[in-house]
Amino acid sequence: MITFKHPALLYLLILPALIFAYTIYRDSRKKTGIGFSNITLYQTAYKKTYKTYLAALSNILRALIIILLIVAAARPQFGEEEQNTTKLGIDIFIALDVSGSMAAEDLKPDRITAARELTGDFIKQLSDHRVGLVVFAGRSMTLSPLSTDISIMSESVSKINIGEMPIDGTAIGDAIANCVYKLKNDKKAKTAETARNGQKKDAADKDGKNDKNKVKSKIIILLTDGENNSGNIEPMLAAKIAYDEKIKIYTIGIGSKDGAPIPVTQGGRKFYMRNHDGSLVIPKLDEKLLQEIAELTGGLYFRATDEKKLKEIYDIINKLEKSEIITSKFTLYSEKAHYPLFLAFILMIFNFIIEYRTLMKL
Repeated sequence: MITFKHPALLYLLILPALIFAYTIYRDSRKKTGIGFSNITLYQTAYKKTYKTYLAALSNILRALIIILLIVAAARPQFGEEEQNTTKLGIDIFIALDVSGSMAAEDLKPDRITAARELTGDFIKQLSDHRVGLVVFAGRSMTLSPLSTDISIMSESVSKINIGEMPIDGTAIGDAIANCVYKLKNDKKAKTAETARNGQKKDAADKDGKNDKNKVKSKIIILLTDGENNSGNIEPMLAAKIAYDEKIKIYTIGIGSKDGAPIPVTQGGRKFYMRNHDGSLVIPKLDEKLLQEIAELTGGLYFRATDEKKLKEIYDIINKLEKSEIITSKFTLYSEKAHYPLFLAFILMIFNFIIEYRTLMKL
């Protein structure tokens, strides 16, 4: 889109038109005061030569030069139309349990694989959101800070596996606290790019009054299959901090209601973890704790008993959390005045050659 920094100057374009019209009018009214004795002398005197055409071309070039200089003074610029756009955006931190019990096979092919794949599919739907990722077992670790680069996030999720943490266990409180810290201290995403080459800015942004640009819903999605038995922070204390920061927590308990044994592979052989008395180790899910965390922060608790149910839960969360954000699209204008100036300069040289070399004007 072509626009002008000083469009009012374009009204000056009427001047070349008026001058051209006056020249035609003047020439039509011009009368010669010298008579001719015969038609031959008249035809000889007014015979048109190449210089006659060059003189007319010189007049046209002068008019074009004036037009180009006026256009250049108006400062033509190229850019897109400035407009406000509305998006639905959320800041989301996903906390994924990578403890040993996530190897249980009641979700196909196992809990960690199902959670990893479906979490990746969920992230791919979040094009307007910022997403971060925390993994936890006996400790908590940030795998990725908040980012809008969905492809990188999906790739990060695809690499998650059991054994990410050096200490096994389930530190739910540490995972929540880590997510809250990252959401609280993460710098606000910029809503306008730096002005460059005559860029325009939205007036509301200049006044610093467009607060809607800065407000996003913040949520944590916590996926775990066990009960809190590790870490330094109590889960309900971490949930209270999240509540104070207006961060909702959606908790997802993974695993069938009867639980499942934990497979272990050693020396190429697969067997299941057992207690000292020989019974199978069946980890218990603390549903009450997850319900209390969700209820305190205004979120919801879900139970994912199979991979299909987990997908449905992600779909529900994606539809629940929507936060309208008004963002301004600021146009980057590129100056184009040098083009008419350059063309005017070329025409001036050409006109100079015609007038002072060919027509021999003094």
